Amino acid sequence: MYNQGSNGSSTNGNHIPSNNLSNSSSTGATEIDAKRVFRIFYSYKWMILFVVLICMGGMYAYTESVIPQYQGKATLLITQSQDNFARTGNDMNSMLTNSFGIGKGSTITNELGILQSKKFATVIAEKILATPLQPDGRLYPLLWKSYPEDASMVGKDELSNRIQSRLSIIPNEEITDMLEINYKSSTPHEAATVTNIVVDSYTQFSVNQNRMQVRSALDFLNQEMAEVQNTLNQKEEMLRNFMNREKLVELDSQTQNMITAMANLENERQAIAVQKVGVNSAIESRREELDRIKPGFVQNYSEGMSTKLNRYQFNLAELETERMLMMQKNPNLRGNPNAEASFQRLNDQIANLKNQITELAEEFIGSNEHTLGFLGTRDGDMVGKISDISEQLTLLEIDSQQYEAQTEVLEQRLEEYQESFEALPDNMIEFAQITRDIETNEQLYLTMSQQIGELTVWEQTQASSGRVVDYSEVPSNPVEPRSLLLLTWAFVMGLFFSIGLVYVREINSTKINSIEKLLQKRLTLLSVIPDITSQKLKLFGKKTFVRAGDFLISPDLITVLDPMSYASEAYRRMLSNIMFSQADESYRSILVTSSNKAEGKSSIIANLATVYAESGKVVAIVDCDFRHPTQHKLWGLSTSPGSVDVLSENISLERVIQPTVVDNVHVIPAGKISGNPAELVQSRNMKEMIEKLKNIYDVVLIDSPPFGFITDAAPLMQYVDGLVLVARFNQSTDAELDQCLGNLKKINANIIGMVMTGFNHKKAAGYNLETSHFRNAFENYNRYNKEVKKKRTRRY
Repeated sequence: MYNQGSNGSSTNGNHIPSNNLSNSSSTGATEIDAKRVFRIFYSYKWMILFVVLICMGGMYAYTESVIPQYQGKATLLITQSQDNFARTGNDMNSMLTNSFGIGKGSTITNELGILQSKKFATVIAEKILATPLQPDGRLYPLLWKSYPEDASMVGKDELSNRIQSRLSIIPNEEITDMLEINYKSSTPHEAATVTNIVVDSYTQFSVNQNRMQVRSALDFLNQEMAEVQNTLNQKEEMLRNFMNREKLVELDSQTQNMITAMANLENERQAIAVQKVGVNSAIESRREELDRIKPGFVQNYSEGMSTKLNRYQFNLAELETERMLMMQKNPNLRGNPNAEASFQRLNDQIANLKNQITELAEEFIGSNEHTLGFLGTRDGDMVGKISDISEQLTLLEIDSQQYEAQTEVLEQRLEEYQESFEALPDNMIEFAQITRDIETNEQLYLTMSQQIGELTVWEQTQASSGRVVDYSEVPSNPVEPRSLLLLTWAFVMGLFFSIGLVYVREINSTKINSIEKLLQKRLTLLSVIPDITSQKLKLFGKKTFVRAGDFLISPDLITVLDPMSYASEAYRRMLSNIMFSQADESYRSILVTSSNKAEGKSSIIANLATVYAESGKVVAIVDCDFRHPTQHKLWGLSTSPGSVDVLSENISLERVIQPTVVDNVHVIPAGKISGNPAELVQSRNMKEMIEKLKNIYDVVLIDSPPFGFITDAAPLMQYVDGLVLVARFNQSTDAELDQCLGNLKKINANIIGMVMTGFNHKKAAGYNLETSHFRNAFENYNRYNKEVKKKRTRRY
């Protein structure tokens, strides 16, 4: 029958029943799986270690080949100016602020733009070129054309490009007006030097930039004032000529008041025109910026301005013009506005209109932001930027409309005065026109003179927008490559890669590389025979045969040559498990086969016969592997005559039986090579020979061809009491073994159990429970034998 190995199975010694696995609880199975995983990785420990070392070695070689990078670090504090210039509040100041940016507060964004600009990088490049050598006398690596291969110097443009690309400016997340300046270099001194040059140059560069804006404004005002002065000189010359020609000395008081009013109105109109230039320039700039971000947005945006707002602004312009004319008639109202109730009411109306305009502007800005809300929030993204610019544009548009309204009102008043002015006599009109032009230009000249004086003082007191908080120190350790981090990553990646290799190998592995795989066949495991290669090498060197009495036998007969070894004990355990595996059966004839060649079945039979003889049994070994006979080589016997001669009826059975070095063990070799071995094993003579041997000997062991690919053993299985299937550790495959077992099941072979040969616990991929068991058994057995030998030595 096909023996499943569950009846009468023993857990002693090497006999580990397969149902130990199937009966485990879920918790136990999980624990065993974890042990198995650990054991698998442990069996591949050298491969894993090799892969990890290769990865780490490669990374180490990379870190050694990379030029180290050092980082200089300095800190700048950006000073926010408080619009000191623009807060004076006069019209010219507002014009200069809008047109030239004078007096506007510095922002982090503006200063970042300066630090990252090409112009600023060029300033740094010029300073480095002025002192190109390090303290050790070598050229700064930044100046090398290709460091460290080509030491020829680069030009200023290339140097400024390098500085611009390598310089890193990082805003401080906690302190909003703090900037961190970083620069990386292949030498520590260059890293610190360039960083410090940057922060020092920035402070001076910032002062120069701010003063440059003032100089531009001063140039503009000087040019305008020169034109006003030239016009004033011409008008004064015209007035002298006119007075000499017409003999007129002065105007009457009414005409003089009218001329003064017209001059004030004209001066106001010109001031507003200058204001409009600055505001319209700012409006155009912001419109272009909005068009770059979102084309077509400006047109839709501008159409939303409220007509109600325009009406309020026109009314405000009328009231402000009326107030200006009242102050002209009564200059005391400037210092004492409460002197007249009408003037006070006028001021209240102006304040009320301004408040209404402010509310309408805020309402419009809020509705516009709500319209933009579908795009996102104002947190520094594109929509936030659009919202900020649109808010600024709204305020500028309101200013521009206010100036338009004021201009319109002033022009209306000027037209009214002009009608009265034209009613004067011709000579009086010309005299009045010249006088009016002179007064207008005098007022412009005085205003510009005052502004130039203020700008000159402001220019001299202008300071840098940034203050150095910390200079860079010479770094002692490189920031790149980060060797420890890279080596850690290499270790992790090597570990994962090696684990992947182990997984792939295990998934694709078909060899019986663990006891677990053998147990999965659900057959009784009779014994696990250890690999004796190292033992043979230690005892016998590279000898093919060893002298034992009158015989030259194979070193594979370990039970004969080293009966106290652990391998010999494993054969004895195999015998015990065969004898007691089925309590109601006695196996007097046993066939040993395998799924493939060179799996150790012949050595199993020879050593099993020896331990049978030790138990007092008389054993016959019949070599029926007629294709590749081995038993005569193991025992040091002649190959002929043998069983082939008996089956051919050329010779009697008694003549082919040969004694061996072990008493009670006889061998019937295969004999001469037969041309048709399959016919021999199926013959009636084969059955009779085995039956006759069973009557003569206590046990008959038959060595057959590998049943996995040669069917010669099939007829022999009908003549024996049972068979033993041999599998070799790390050589037999699952497919071969499964196919062999399937064929044995089809012919109803009575399988006593299986034996694993050549087992090496150090290479096993099975459960830790199994490998530890065999490792401990091996070590304990050797330790036990050493203690026995010591006792014997003391006794004798």
